[in-house]
Amino acid sequence: MRITREELIKRIKARDLAGGLLCYGQEVFFHQQILDLLRETYADAGGWGYEVVDAAYLDPAQLLASAGTLSFGGGTKATVVRSAHKLKKDQLQALERVAAHPEKERDVLRDVSREALRDVLRVVVLMAEKTLKSSDNLLEWAKKQKVTICQLTSPKPSELASWLKTQVSSRGFSLDDRTVDFMVDLSAGNLMALSQMFAKLDLFRGEKKRIGLKEVEDLLHDSFEKGVYDCVRAVFVRDRNKASRELHRVLRFDPREGILQIVRTLSREAFALLKYEELRAKGASQDEIAKELRLVEKKWLLEREYPERARKWPKERLHRFLMRLAEVDLAVRTTGRDAEAMLEQIVIGNLAPTSIEEFDEVFL
Repeated sequence: MRITREELIKRIKARDLAGGLLCYGQEVFFHQQILDLLRETYADAGGWGYEVVDAAYLDPAQLLASAGTLSFGGGTKATVVRSAHKLKKDQLQALERVAAHPEKERDVLRDVSREALRDVLRVVVLMAEKTLKSSDNLLEWAKKQKVTICQLTSPKPSELASWLKTQVSSRGFSLDDRTVDFMVDLSAGNLMALSQMFAKLDLFRGEKKRIGLKEVEDLLHDSFEKGVYDCVRAVFVRDRNKASRELHRVLRFDPREGILQIVRTLSREAFALLKYEELRAKGASQDEIAKELRLVEKKWLLEREYPERARKWPKERLHRFLMRLAEVDLAVRTTGRDAEAMLEQIVIGNLAPTSIEEFDEVFL
């Protein structure tokens, strides 16, 4: 049976989960929301009612030992299995026994009435932090075992602004449209980053009910997301000094995640610029370009920023730029080369003569 995220939240709050549940989707924000709610609801009786394990690090016996036990407090025991998409066949077979028999009477509770035993349950929550295809083994297993399934879908780009307004409204303040657009751009659509932003705004806003763009810029000046945003903008206007300063500020927060976020955002903007140049070459109108690039609400970018970006970044340079970004991404994930030095040369040019990497100048 499939349920929505809203229905899942209601069931967790009511402690009305069935024996097995599968949540899947790429958006980290929703996974964290479900985890926080599960912990708040089930981690009672000294915390014995809640446990988190990782599928990648447990053999079938260990997995069954965690998921098959009950809470010492006599209530429902919720076991969360992270990275569920990595579960192997023998692990899934072990979990079948738990999903099929969620209720279990223990010897120490034999004298307790059946009414009290209704709450002595085992709940196994499988969390797959990726989008699963309908033919995926885990989804097929869940359907066969009649496990409740919830897909944690992310808002579409066109829905992000309304999603953000709803979130901040629930905290008792509001943002104007210009500020909302700025925050969506700043986060590159990452919901976890957006949630951290409005949590910070809520913390420092005091009694203010309406937050403007200048206040948001000031509050987020030293944030990770603002550094990524400023670094990317500096690259496309070819401001080497600012790009260098923001790059190194981002990497001080988190080197690996900083590299990945800058590469991802640069790639997204470069592909958008390539599409812009191709559409313009075909004679497309401003409205058609805005619709294709999903900039209907921000058509001003096509008048103020994109023409200048296209002049400084012709198609040949963009192709070389994207190839180099792909090499950095590969270095971070697999090859072990000096990804930071490679990205530095892309962002600010070959300005580090001691670098172990040898590349042609991107800005030529």
